[in-house]
Amino acid sequence: HKTTMGDEVFPDSVKDFVFDLHDASRRSFIASEEQALYSGTFRETTAKYFPNVAWPSPAAISSECGGDELFLALYNELTLRHLQSVKRPNVNDRIEGWHAYRELFDLLLKEAPEDGAEVKSANLYLIPEWCFDILHEFLYQFQGFCQFRTTTYCAAAKTADEPEKRSANVSDALELLGQNRDAWAVETVLFYLHRLVAVGTQKNASATYRYLAYFSSVTLSRLECLLGDYKASIDALDVIYDSKAELIAVGEDMKTPEELVHGVFPARLSLAYHSGVSYLMLRRYKDSGAMLGSICLFMQRGFKTGQLRKIPGSEQFNKLFDRMIALLAIISHICPAPILDDSIASIVHDKHANNLSKIEAGEEGYEDLFVFACPKFVNPAVPDYS
Repeated sequence: HKTTMGDEVFPDSVKDFVFDLHDASRRSFIASEEQALYSGTFRETTAKYFPNVAWPSPAAISSECGGDELFLALYNELTLRHLQSVKRPNVNDRIEGWHAYRELFDLLLKEAPEDGAEVKSANLYLIPEWCFDILHEFLYQFQGFCQFRTTTYCAAAKTADEPEKRSANVSDALELLGQNRDAWAVETVLFYLHRLVAVGTQKNASATYRYLAYFSSVTLSRLECLLGDYKASIDALDVIYDSKAELIAVGEDMKTPEELVHGVFPARLSLAYHSGVSYLMLRRYKDSGAMLGSICLFMQRGFKTGQLRKIPGSEQFNKLFDRMIALLAIISHICPAPILDDSIASIVHDKHANNLSKIEAGEEGYEDLFVFACPKFVNPAVPDYS
């Protein structure tokens, strides 16, 4: 059976999914049901009906959630995230993504209780994976926008004296970028992440806002690393390692903030990689080696058992593992003290023995390793488009 809403036609199963997800996140708060809908039903429905196209617009499904503004913003982010994963986003898509995140975060902050206010009951429940995915994608799109803006500006600068020779794509993108100078402004990105941390670490914060706070700190650490402020990258994680932090309800379990982050593997991986890079750049080699060596050992076991392949996004894990092994090659050479497990030390040697022997011989080798292993740093400055 299909439903028609304006020009949009979609299966009734989509209506059922939206109704059930709204119920799980705004009324019943049953974690196992929401997990099944978010991790299972959404992917299955996407693969069946929307593998390479957009889901129905929020307006088309609003009747299934009673026009709930916050839920519609969550639905919009979820479906736009899918669309950007299957098509190459143009400048309009990138700016639309910015507005979608601003709307979502504004609504989340609006619904958050005032510090010290009495809270009778929670009004929102999002599973930890959903919370992290929102924040992870938010920063991924910021990073992509900064790189797109830099590439477009450099392409335009080559024809600064002869603008008529520019391609139509570059000219159009330049015009739109000039009209939307505030899009993905780093100050605003930082503001949202800091506010989510502050709101979610209040005494009266619900479980969902606490999830958002701790995953925002992971995201903030990643952002500061990409901006080159390595001390701020490490400092952003203080709330996760706060020994006085209260336990958090995750399903039927009570967990520390660190256990919460470790329970969502992509969050644990992001924290370990970016803090490992930041420790390296701060010349805290033993801390960097301990952080990266620990996550690499965990991943090596996960690869052997096949456990990591079951996690969405697992195709990226191998790439990040190889990058971290390259970082460990640098660290183990600078700081020869035995800080690595034997099995990881063996992988480091097998993969990078040639580079390390070049360095021993007095040739350049560190730079090649670091360029391969480092994250894609960003320039957040807005250029003069005129």
